[in-house]
Amino acid sequence: MELRLNLATKPTEDSAERVKKAAAKKTAASETIEEAWLRILSMKNSDSDQAKLLEVQTAMARGTIGRSPLDAAKRFSKAEALRMYKVLAESQREETLRKMVEESPANYELITTERQFQSLLAELASEQIIAVDTETTGVDVYTDVIVGMSFSLPIADKHVYIPVDHDTPIQLSLDFVLDGLAAVLNDESIGKVLHNAMFDIAMFRRHGSDLKGVAWDTMTAMHLLNENEPSYKLKDLAPKYLGVASDTFDKLFGRDAQFKEVPLDIALVYAAKDTELTWRLYEFQRSHMAKMPTVLEYYQTVEVPLLYVIVDLEANGYILDLDFAKEYGEHLRKRAEELSAELVATLTTFHAGDDVLNLNSTQQMRPALSKAIGQEIPNMDAKKTLKPLANDFEVVAKLLEYKKITKLSGTYIDTLPLKQNPTTKRWHSRFNPMGTVTGRFSSGKDEDSTNNQQFNVQNQPPEARPMFVAPPGKVLVGADFKAQEIRCVAYLSGEPVLINAFLEERDPYAMMASNFYKRPYEEVNKNEDGSDTKERKQMKLVWLATLYGMSDKSLGATLGISTKEATQFKADLFGSMPKLNAWLEGNKEFVRKYGFVWTDENYRKRRLPEAKWKRKNIPYGRYWDDKYREERKYNAKIGTAFRQATNARVQGSSSVQTKVTMLRAHEYCAKKPGWSMWSSVHDELIFEIPEDFTREEAEDIRDIMVNSYRWGDVVPNGTDIEVMRRWGEGVPVGEWFKNKGDE
Repeated sequence: MELRLNLATKPTEDSAERVKKAAAKKTAASETIEEAWLRILSMKNSDSDQAKLLEVQTAMARGTIGRSPLDAAKRFSKAEALRMYKVLAESQREETLRKMVEESPANYELITTERQFQSLLAELASEQIIAVDTETTGVDVYTDVIVGMSFSLPIADKHVYIPVDHDTPIQLSLDFVLDGLAAVLNDESIGKVLHNAMFDIAMFRRHGSDLKGVAWDTMTAMHLLNENEPSYKLKDLAPKYLGVASDTFDKLFGRDAQFKEVPLDIALVYAAKDTELTWRLYEFQRSHMAKMPTVLEYYQTVEVPLLYVIVDLEANGYILDLDFAKEYGEHLRKRAEELSAELVATLTTFHAGDDVLNLNSTQQMRPALSKAIGQEIPNMDAKKTLKPLANDFEVVAKLLEYKKITKLSGTYIDTLPLKQNPTTKRWHSRFNPMGTVTGRFSSGKDEDSTNNQQFNVQNQPPEARPMFVAPPGKVLVGADFKAQEIRCVAYLSGEPVLINAFLEERDPYAMMASNFYKRPYEEVNKNEDGSDTKERKQMKLVWLATLYGMSDKSLGATLGISTKEATQFKADLFGSMPKLNAWLEGNKEFVRKYGFVWTDENYRKRRLPEAKWKRKNIPYGRYWDDKYREERKYNAKIGTAFRQATNARVQGSSSVQTKVTMLRAHEYCAKKPGWSMWSSVHDELIFEIPEDFTREEAEDIRDIMVNSYRWGDVVPNGTDIEVMRRWGEGVPVGEWFKNKGDE
């Protein structure tokens, strides 16, 4: 008999797997749940995952959730814990919905019969002010539809929901409800309170109705009460200011759920609670804003009526020349390819790897670029790091151009043709009247939108603007606030050098240069070719640095001088204008004392609480020591607050001027057939009007721009008006009439 022994030196793949499983089973058996949690929670988890894991740990400790029999024999893992969280979250969701219905307040009423509806109409007619909200299929106000409406009636002390397009036969029709509500919705004597009123106004109009008499929008009001709020969503504000927990739609029903699918008993509690919270938040805000009478008056007379202006502005939309867009996009792509080839050829010599240099890789680009320019680059931040180097290093300038062009081509040009709204056949942008902390407008995408059709019209580059065209028979008329912010400063500071510049219709930067260098105005204004003189350019740079809160270090880099020299240059310049200097210093002292500054007429505040902080001590000579990194960051925030004080006053006051002027312009357009507001872009208002407009009407536009909101009785406003068939390709209004032969 022959005995054969298999003396293999290593186990087969199957046996290795068996050994691995046996070891894992042994580990699982020896590791307690407490030890497993210590291991899992010490991993590099995201904040979201960590919160979920902690919730599962607590639930397991309470015995409300346990491991499945299939997993019990395995080592407890993060993946299993996260699976358990899904089960826990679903259980919690179902329990929350059950309790919502079970604990529904007695004054919540579902309106599903004609008799209930007629009774509601009688009660609504007796109210002086109500809260209103719509539930819809989505957030596209041109395509989505209303599935229900909720109202809060403070006198009747009830909160109702009227379903009109749910997946149930037990409801009234949308047309019937809107017809019945028309008298209330159109009655301006019945005030309406909403959260994000612009959306609901547009949704009612989408269905051929209207919503007049909006008296308060709790979202925009909160911007005036605290422009530093991290979120302005009702679900975030209610717990913070009303002490009422409020679950989001996604958490209750799921991200892809439709409200029309929600059972009516649950829909009632969710929708009625929204208007109740909106009403309670209004009462809270109204009482606090009443303590600042100038802010309250401004809000009610400017910000609230402006909501209707923005709804009209957004609804008007734009017409695009897609052939131009395609041609421009191809031009950008070609230029990006050229720059890419040039940059790779230049930087490959300094690239340590064997692979092709990736221009979009920070890990590859930072060391290569550092070697190419001969100095260490701490990061690849375009604004803070690369831009100051662009004047001295061509390769940096090309890299910035490459980054800009690829972004434009990919974000604004290539995708813009796809953003045409299927219902209106136009392109629409969103405008946020509280887009910045100073109250300036912003334009862009609705953060809640999922259709990706909105875009930022204000950030369209000059080269791309001609793709926007006027409709047949119409033109675009642009009117700007000429030197808006520096006129504002002249008014607020009372500085004679600036005031005289505007009274004499001279360039303010050249006037400052003439005053500072003691040279004739003509010598320091413009060169023969129209370019800036060195002196005028310096004035403009220092002025903009002061206005926009630039540090002396950044200013020095821009001027090509040291930080110390930049500080001294600013001191000397503003020292030559005593009133302006006193005003600048006064802004710093005010914000240091109070932690905020006012805009013109105390219409709104800009809160800068860091200005009241006490600086932390850093020993002499140890400023850049890593030991004091946190102290540097802390002190830097104080410095930033001081620099922002002046910027906040000027931009905030200028935003007030823009908004008041938009109100007057909108009122004027409403009286002129075929006239509408087309856009608000930085310091310019653009109108869409019939091409046969008259000189008198052009003068009316000029009057609106310069007289709607004046900088007192001393500093005159200015405006330039141009006429365009394509945005950005305009001629002065005088030349327009001359070319028409209308002398």
